[in-house]
Amino acid sequence: MAYTPVKLNFEQYLEYDDGTDNRYELFSGELIPMAPESEENGWTVQVK
Repeated sequence: MAYTPVKLNFEQYLEYDDGTDNRYELFSGELIPMAPESEENGWTVQVK
């Protein structure tokens, strides 16, 4: 069976919560999982 993703609009994206700490970006109405934040990136953000 083929998987058909549900298309989200921007308001739905802002309200979306899957109950995890995963981060997503919205691209053409689809949720795209983002890579976890690296320790180095987290440190850089805190320093600035």
